[in-house]
Amino acid sequence: PPSRIGELGLPDGALRTLEIFQAASTLEPEALGAYVISQCQTASDVLAVMLLQKQFGMTAEKGSMMRVVPLFETLDDLTNAPERIEVLFGIPAYAGAIKGKQEVMVGYSDSAKDAGRLAACWAQYNSQERMVNVAQKFGVELTFFHGKGGTVGRGGNPALY
Repeated sequence: PPSRIGELGLPDGALRTLEIFQAASTLEPEALGAYVISQCQTASDVLAVMLLQKQFGMTAEKGSMMRVVPLFETLDDLTNAPERIEVLFGIPAYAGAIKGKQEVMVGYSDSAKDAGRLAACWAQYNSQERMVNVAQKFGVELTFFHGKGGTVGRGGNPALY
C-alpha cells in the first residue's frame, strides 16, 4: 500500500477504513481478535475484509490475519446466511485461509424488529441448523456466538437469552 494513504484521493470513509487496516497491520498477532462484519449480506463483504488484510501484509501464512466473522442479524440476512457461507466455503483461497474453521455471529435485535421475537427466534434456529449442514458438507468446524440484543425498545431482550 502507499505509504501515504491520504494521497489516494479517496472519500473520508474509505480513507478511515484503510487507516484502520494499516494500524492493525502494525500490531502483534496476539493483539488482534475477530473482525466482525455487521450487516454482512454477501460473500464479497467477507472477502473484502480478507483482501484488505492481505493488502496490508496480514496473512494466515504470517499468523497475522484477523478472524473474519460475518454477523447475520436481519431476517433476510439470517434466511440467506447458509447460501452466503456456502459460496465462501466453495472458494479454494477462502477455504485455505480459514483452515477448516469459521466463526459466525448471530444477532437478535434486528431480526426481532423485522419479524417479532418468536419469528426471529425461529429464523435464528433454522439459519443455524442450515449453516451447520453447509459447514459439514465442506468439512468446516463452525462456531456460533450470539449478540444478545439490546433493550426491548431496540428489538432485543437481554433477559431472554
